[in-house]
Amino acid sequence: MERVLALVRSNVRVGLAVAAIAAGIAAAGLSACGRAGPLEPPPGPAVTPAPSAQLRQPDGSPVPGSPEDTATKTGFDALGNPVATPVQKKSFILDPLLQ
Repeated sequence: MERVLALVRSNVRVGLAVAAIAAGIAAAGLSACGRAGPLEPPPGPAVTPAPSAQLRQPDGSPVPGSPEDTATKTGFDALGNPVATPVQKKSFILDPLLQ
């Protein structure tokens, strides 16, 4: 009986060792998935900054008559999309970690 238990224990140890080695090989193999090189841009047209973004007064407000000024007054941009109202930045307790 003791011999059978010793044999079972050794088989369990061998099985665990084989499983650990197989898991290590699988992890090493999967860690190299993907292509080498720089990131690719997402599909679709490239987004370019609006030229009106540079039309600001020294105090930071948009120049009167610019599309950005019209959007802040009406709440909609030139394409009819709603524009978010500007808000003051609120600090968060974890902000120093990001700086």
